[in-house]
Amino acid sequence: MPLTQLNLGSELGVEILHHRWYALVLYQLTEDPTEFMDLRQAIRGISTFNLFTTLHKLEDWGLVDAFEDDNYSYQLTDNGLMFHRILRDFESWGNHALTNNLAI
Repeated sequence: MPLTQLNLGSELGVEILHHRWYALVLYQLTEDPTEFMDLRQAIRGISTFNLFTTLHKLEDWGLVDAFEDDNYSYQLTDNGLMFHRILRDFESWGNHALTNNLAI
């Protein structure tokens, strides 16, 4: 029987990859706290409002922890680190494909 629908976990992963800001924020963050404005400067093109709502959604999904210190800092949770590694694997695959002139 052919697969006609992804499971919920796969759908969430695809949603994160599909939404530009989700993936860029997860790619930029690490396990060390990053201040909101440093993150804002590192991700070109994102508005302050979009960054705030993106971080809030990623926090709801358990991928990011927020710290309400003087500058509002954010870091990846264990699940966020797992997805960060997946993004790095995608990057490696893409670089390999481009380097070896693979038709995509």
